[in-house]
Amino acid sequence: MKRAFQINFRNRSGSVTAVRISVASLLILIFAVSAQGLETSQVPVRDSTGLCHEGCGQKIATMDFSGLGTTRTDVVTRELRNRVGQVFSCTAWEEERERLQDLDIFADITLKTEMQNGGLVLHYIFRELPPYIPFIAISKTEQDGFSMGPALASLNFLGLGIRAEFISRFGGTTEFQGSLSSLRLGNLPLQYDLALLRVDSYNHFEAFHEDSWRAKLDLVHRLGNSLNLIYAGEAFFLKTDGSEINTGGSEKSPVLLSPGGDFVPRLGAGFLWDSRNRHHNPDRGVYQELRVTENGGWLGGPADYSEWLSDTRIYCPWLPGHTLQLSGLYQYRTGNLGETFGRYDRFHVGGVNTLRGFGNDSFRGKSEFLVDAEERMDLFRKRMMKLWKWSAYYGLQGIVGLEAGSLWDHQALLERDMHADGYVGLHVLIAGIDRIRLEVGSKFTKIQVRYDIGIMDKPDIQRFRAR
Repeated sequence: MKRAFQINFRNRSGSVTAVRISVASLLILIFAVSAQGLETSQVPVRDSTGLCHEGCGQKIATMDFSGLGTTRTDVVTRELRNRVGQVFSCTAWEEERERLQDLDIFADITLKTEMQNGGLVLHYIFRELPPYIPFIAISKTEQDGFSMGPALASLNFLGLGIRAEFISRFGGTTEFQGSLSSLRLGNLPLQYDLALLRVDSYNHFEAFHEDSWRAKLDLVHRLGNSLNLIYAGEAFFLKTDGSEINTGGSEKSPVLLSPGGDFVPRLGAGFLWDSRNRHHNPDRGVYQELRVTENGGWLGGPADYSEWLSDTRIYCPWLPGHTLQLSGLYQYRTGNLGETFGRYDRFHVGGVNTLRGFGNDSFRGKSEFLVDAEERMDLFRKRMMKLWKWSAYYGLQGIVGLEAGSLWDHQALLERDMHADGYVGLHVLIAGIDRIRLEVGSKFTKIQVRYDIGIMDKPDIQRFRAR
């Protein structure tokens, strides 16, 4: 039985390099919080149904907000659908509550209504998450070994609903990362994710020492309730220390496409249909992304290939407290390995973030296809937790699923390339992190149980370069 405790602490948009935290660090954090008098409520977060009936259909005279210690008022008001002077709508309240929860800066949002002088008054009550969280970023992986360093995460930077992360790690790998992300750019309906990453580590999978810089910007332009346009740009530079040349016995690097290092500019565009009821832990709706990315070629650099991506996620509530999640990730890449496509861009599959019944780096290839069917059962929904003057929430889900995947370097996917497994586990829902996944899986061809720990939803994590 393989033992691998890997926790990946990722940002809200799911598109920058991981922060991994050891199990010991989580236990220490939980103990420290408990020692300070952590207060929990066993009552689930209140449903909006009972909050609306008194005011539904009444004209709104005024509204006020309480509990906004850090968050600026305009961050809240731009997400509201009910307006002063209009008739109050319960449907609009449910929609705006989901939008506010997607900001990932509130532990709880409730609404109280009352009639005053013939008009309806709306009282919005917020419980904020901690705005700044200093922590020790710890990593223990097969590829990099043990690494740790100081880090700071701001869930609500300057009270603007911006998530900022500053991370450093030393040991088996030396990594530095800074990132900014938000669901809006000011008052514009433009979601962004800006990140700068520096990596200095040995890649055991491809047997070379990576010294790389990466700057990336992803923009999602909302055109309507569900339709979005995607724009993406990235500048990636990687060089090695030359050790792979001596190992291979050749004067040419088997990793790099050009002497001295590879600079690979990337430019992408696409469409996104997102009808999920919320971004975090959705239980209904469809996420469908179609994107094409040009790597090098006419943009410059030694690489020259295109990537065609389809990311599908379907959420179906089929029983109370039960959600069926169907997902599929298809990434097809052109180019010739070692000529216009560098080995450092190959996909690696196996482990908690791809195929849970297989070991790390079980399969590798230029293109990939991953599918998953997962049943999620709410063991208990969100429960409130008070940390000093701040608030948080947690929940628990039981999961069972089937998944399959394939990686290949040739031009087309072949039937024999598919590899399947099954898994079960528990998902702990936590504010600011999304979820901690404790999962056990085995492939079908030979029963070999593997268990692991991961952070955030697998469909988000499997989009990362280092997963």
